[in-house]
Amino acid sequence: MKNTIYSFLVVTVLVTSCSSQKNLVNSAPFQIGEGYSQEWIGGKEATGSGLLVKIPVSEIEGYTLNTLFFRGQQAYVKIETEEGQKFVVAKFDKERKVAPHDIVAHADPREEFGNKPIKNEAKEELEFPFTLADDEAVLSYIQKSTINYVKVKGVKDKPALIYSSKPRE
Repeated sequence: MKNTIYSFLVVTVLVTSCSSQKNLVNSAPFQIGEGYSQEWIGGKEATGSGLLVKIPVSEIEGYTLNTLFFRGQQAYVKIETEEGQKFVVAKFDKERKVAPHDIVAHADPREEFGNKPIKNEAKEELEFPFTLADDEAVLSYIQKSTINYVKVKGVKDKPALIYSSKPRE
């Protein structure tokens, strides 16, 4: 009986560990061009800042592009078309500095109705699943209900976009 239970546990661990591994393929079944990353900074403190990554792609019919892993972060991607060229676009937002909202503190708890709970500032760090250089990214895509991951090399840095805080006239 002990051997049956032990065998069952070993098989269960093997099956579950295989499903958690990332299927990193050497080349994608669609065309991937040389991409770029560009930091952006909002004109006002509350607008925040972030990083935009754009990678040209073609022949993506039949594939669902999902997530981009880049410099220790991950973001869902969108497909955008500019001048007939399709791009995978991922936006990595840095934390925004938002002014604290008013909190009503009153002896009568009914007066405190509408206060929003304070968010816990400590974020749980997830382990990044890939080891990448600064100019490398990993793009996940779905092909026939299987998630695959392909490494994209040569992502170049462009100068930062700094938006003005002046109102447009």
